Amino acid sequence: MLGFLHQGVHIRTILILLAWVAVGGCASDSIVPAPAPAPAPAADATGALSFPTAGSLQRGSNGRFLMSDDPARISGDLRFPDGKGPFPAIVLAHGCNGNRSVERSWGHLLRGWGYATFNIDSFRGRGISEVCTQLGVLVPLQRVPDAYGALRLLAAHPRIDPARIALMGFSHGGALAMLASTGWAKETYAPPGAPSFRAFIPFYPNCNGNFPERNRVAAPVRIHTGEADDWTPAKPCAALAASLKAAGQDVAIHVYPGAHHGFDQAPPREIFLPKVNNGSLCFPQSPSILGPVARASLAGCLKKGATIAGSPSAADQARKNLRVQLDQLLR
Repeated sequence: MLGFLHQGVHIRTILILLAWVAVGGCASDSIVPAPAPAPAPAADATGALSFPTAGSLQRGSNGRFLMSDDPARISGDLRFPDGKGPFPAIVLAHGCNGNRSVERSWGHLLRGWGYATFNIDSFRGRGISEVCTQLGVLVPLQRVPDAYGALRLLAAHPRIDPARIALMGFSHGGALAMLASTGWAKETYAPPGAPSFRAFIPFYPNCNGNFPERNRVAAPVRIHTGEADDWTPAKPCAALAASLKAAGQDVAIHVYPGAHHGFDQAPPREIFLPKVNNGSLCFPQSPSILGPVARASLAGCLKKGATIAGSPSAADQARKNLRVQLDQLLR
């Protein structure tokens, strides 16, 4: 789930931080330097692993800018399928409510298909429990270095094939996957000689932001989203996918009829969340992924409440679609 705003925040701060959440954009005066290659983990390294992110983006003193900074230290849960490998691998990125349901919904299934899984936790190492109701605590762009740090760790693991690693994210993590898929992200965090992602799999991401860097992807992108999603709506993602495909970018989308936000993980009934702030009607405009966001593009677009609901039929179809995609992209 992708949370946006918290009541009572000054309107100037709302406009700035909504832009970070909805667009993933920010302003920065420096490029994040690539850290040294990760040391190779032991061949039996599995379970909970701590690792450094590929740099970090921290808020500047005036609140409008994200500045490059030293790596953070977070953790992930690495698990392998049966066999010796080397295996293709999937980095899994949770939503704004934390790392609570990704493993249950996808881990065993992916490993049954022959993929190692690394379920990263962007929150615990930072002392965060959730960001659905906490404005600007950690926005999707700040999690891009998390994904690329995980990539470096996996690429050095002797049981993982470094040329076959994908990033799969959900909602807030889906927005992370969309941002990580840009040519900008690869050039910033995976320069020549560094490992890069083979593919990106965003589930119900936010696609509302408009900035030039979104028009060039570094590897195939396969979006999965629900037609009835009222939190991170499908229509902007479908329009973006069509535009990118027309421009020769390797992007495709599956829109699941009648499916709501969290269709693969939420309980199989509609649950309305009245306290969440909903930016689905906001379409932030920015001249760069690094900002600044035009405030006029955010005026009067916020609302309260969003719906989540599991859909066994949509989830089953997504699993079938994803297995075909992974076989095509990582095998």
